[in-house]
Amino acid sequence: MMVQRILVLDGSPAGESACGMAACVLAEGDKLSVLNAEMVAGKQAAEGINLLTDTVLQKTGWGAETGIQPDLVAVVVGPGSFTGLRASCAVAAGFALGAGCPLVGVTRAEALAPALDAELQRHPELNGWLVVTPARRGRVFVEDAQHVRAVMIAHWQAPEGNWLVAGDASEALSFSHAIHSPLRTPTPEQIADAALKRQMGKLPPLDPVPLYVDPPEAKLPADGLRAQPV
Repeated sequence: MMVQRILVLDGSPAGESACGMAACVLAEGDKLSVLNAEMVAGKQAAEGINLLTDTVLQKTGWGAETGIQPDLVAVVVGPGSFTGLRASCAVAAGFALGAGCPLVGVTRAEALAPALDAELQRHPELNGWLVVTPARRGRVFVEDAQHVRAVMIAHWQAPEGNWLVAGDASEALSFSHAIHSPLRTPTPEQIADAALKRQMGKLPPLDPVPLYVDPPEAKLPADGLRAQPV
């Protein structure tokens, strides 16, 4: 039976849901087990996800000191917090480089998809599922199995049909008919499972870099950039 050690990072949650998560997951065939996990709420936790990662690695006994390194690093690439994604993807890349192992990125909906598909089987009247997560200032991200977009809550127009709605901002949007799933954010096991599927080619390729949906807020100075130093 093939055994893989997977380091999982997620700094994607935004707004009031902002948090950082790091976990060590053991994959034994189809069985996924969380050996250690750390989750801390707040924007600062997502920005300092390297500290959470160090903590879970030490608790699990993985690292240069023991000679036991992850076989795979999995990171949630979005959609979500601009800063949280930059921090978590950068930290994931650093740990993958140090461990000499592959780095795989997954979206939040990709991680939740198997559980959502299972819920759909119990509700044949539904057209499909949507994952709704916080964005910035009156906006949310809406992700389905193929696409992700950012919408203004005030301008939201629900698609026709009946929908299964998940995510930590699922209550922010109105629908003519919807069933609200209890699924809010992906678990370490769900993230690891999606990463393994991508590694095996069961999911299409995706660069392990932040998935930016909204344009950045930073703007060039009105007077232009400073001249290059001489």
